Amino acid sequence: MTNLATQELTPGVLLVLEGICNRGIIQKGGRALVVDSGVGPAEAAPLRSLVESYVDGRQLFLCNTHAHGDHVYGNQVFADCPIIAHTDLRHEMVTSGAETLAGWRQNPRMAAWVDDVIVTPPTVVFTDMIGFFFEDLEVQLRYVGAAHSASDSVVWLPQSRTLFTGDLLFNAIVPAMPPGCNLVAWEHALDALIGLEPEHVVPGHGPVQSPAALADLRGWFARLHAQVGDAKAKGWDREAAVARVAASMQDLVPCGREERLPAAVGQAFDQFA
Repeated sequence: MTNLATQELTPGVLLVLEGICNRGIIQKGGRALVVDSGVGPAEAAPLRSLVESYVDGRQLFLCNTHAHGDHVYGNQVFADCPIIAHTDLRHEMVTSGAETLAGWRQNPRMAAWVDDVIVTPPTVVFTDMIGFFFEDLEVQLRYVGAAHSASDSVVWLPQSRTLFTGDLLFNAIVPAMPPGCNLVAWEHALDALIGLEPEHVVPGHGPVQSPAALADLRGWFARLHAQVGDAKAKGWDREAAVARVAASMQDLVPCGREERLPAAVGQAFDQFA
């Protein structure tokens, strides 16, 4: 059995504390669902060892919240299990997974993590929602749109009101906005997650958050949206808007990683009408 550190959120629901991204184990009655595999086999192998201590391997499932490499490049360690995700996530990994992995291998910080990665797409897909019952423990995978990524899903446990958000929520810091993200869809996704009224909220990275973190990030997006709209109304060009709006948002919650603000404002300038 591995010595990976975990935090029990509610009975049968564990947050795995070690790794680049947050990962979870939901288990009861000899069956388990793993939430995200991690950045590569070196991260995923001890996770597989840990979850095997709870279940028979034939009753083990993996799900992916979105297709970014730090959440899916460990999938090959679970290749003998059903891997579940939204249909668009599978499409993204099948059509562009090899090209994306090649880009990661050119990144000196990440190359060692992904050197032995084999792109392993989901084998079971859904469109809106798929549900499981591990005895009386209900687990839902819900699609919430193309927001932070081209396909974002969350894991929702309605009985304990526990929510794994993937990277729709960051750890009280300015969110990463990769190319292709959709900020309006991200706002709508946050509205949907707030509407679930969760009590335990696991972001894609960092410690468990209070439900207020969702509202904080939604308010941050509203401020970004409003300020960029005001900048356009005043006739500012993109360069001026990026400089002035980024400066005005330095102290707004969530804060931290403020170096991301210029890129965030630039994305907003390009996307917000």
